[in-house]
Amino acid sequence: MSHKKKKEPPIDITLPITPMLDMSFQLLSFFMLTFKPMPTEGQMSINLPKPDAAETPTDKVDIPSDDKKDEYTITVFSSQGDIGLISFKGPVSAPAELVGENKLAALLKALKDIPKPAGKGPEAISVTIEASPDLSYARLIEVMDVCKRAGYESVGLTPIKKEKN
Repeated sequence: MSHKKKKEPPIDITLPITPMLDMSFQLLSFFMLTFKPMPTEGQMSINLPKPDAAETPTDKVDIPSDDKKDEYTITVFSSQGDIGLISFKGPVSAPAELVGENKLAALLKALKDIPKPAGKGPEAISVTIEASPDLSYARLIEVMDVCKRAGYESVGLTPIKKEKN
């Protein structure tokens, strides 16, 4: 006796696409609404402009002598990304190298010792930081923090200018 199997009709398989799309959009909206990106502080990649970019002449406007600011320059030389040497220069003085164990403390003292112009506040003094292009950004921020602690809120940044012979 031979057994013949009855031929069964093919099974119709359907995928429920609509509920799957609904669920995927719900998941997508959930992750979009709850996503909190990491803060970018400390992760910025910032390079100072190249020294030759600072040499291009710009149109200089003569400032009246009453509005002229006393200009002080802090030059920070880099030693493998860290602070190697700090030089401090006033409007009439020659650059003085800050030496010692803690150069930033010496810089803070030098900034606090700046004589304030009569009848004017710290805004009458211009402080600029000249930094090596390979100086670590964290070290540059430390120097800027020292300027802020000394009372100078607005500090300019520039690359180290090449000496002209």
